[in-house]
Amino acid sequence: MKRLFIYVEGLTEEIFVERILRGHLWLYGVKVERPLPAKKDSDPEGPRGGFTNWPAMEADMRDWFAAHPDRPGSPARFSTLLDLYAMPAEVPGYQGRGAATTEVDVTAIETAIAGRLNEPRFLPYLQRHEFEALLLSHPPALSEVFPNSAAEVSVLEASIAGMQPEDINHGRTTHPVARIMSAIPNYYELKASNAFWVASIIGLEVMRSKCPRFDAWLTHWEQWGMPS
Repeated sequence: MKRLFIYVEGLTEEIFVERILRGHLWLYGVKVERPLPAKKDSDPEGPRGGFTNWPAMEADMRDWFAAHPDRPGSPARFSTLLDLYAMPAEVPGYQGRGAATTEVDVTAIETAIAGRLNEPRFLPYLQRHEFEALLLSHPPALSEVFPNSAAEVSVLEASIAGMQPEDINHGRTTHPVARIMSAIPNYYELKASNAFWVASIIGLEVMRSKCPRFDAWLTHWEQWGMPS
């Protein structure tokens, strides 16, 4: 069976991949292996989680590729699920916060990352601008998980009316998590599980209909899994 390895920013993305994407892509003939959280330092036994140390992540991904060769009848492919927001300055192709805003900008960074790592089985993906953009594809789901904040979520929904979730930007007070926390101050407590429950309520179909880059990435892996 075809195998997909995904390098993730942290626990939020890890749970999303394991509990939502894995079952979905299995239907298309793709086995999503256990996701690998981003490396924070050069210590082989050091902590993981957080897109903060590009040199450590680059070395870690090179080891990751080498550890998973293709097998007869079971090719391996690699991708990422990392946030554009607040990523480290050393990332190839990144010109700093404010310089990467459009889809074209983000695609150029992904291309630069792929070129730097030079692994033909690797297709990097950056979520524009943050994983929580997916949750803003249907804000009422936040009210279902946080019913005591329903009024504040309604204000949040009105504030982003007419915006595509992936256009919700990288400002310090306007990036997706900041907007959610303005409505739900305790969202960050148990963030990974909170995000999972909200995502489960929304579902992939709605996320994909509102987030075209995410949809294109997932479509790529669906098509890869299908018999040619």
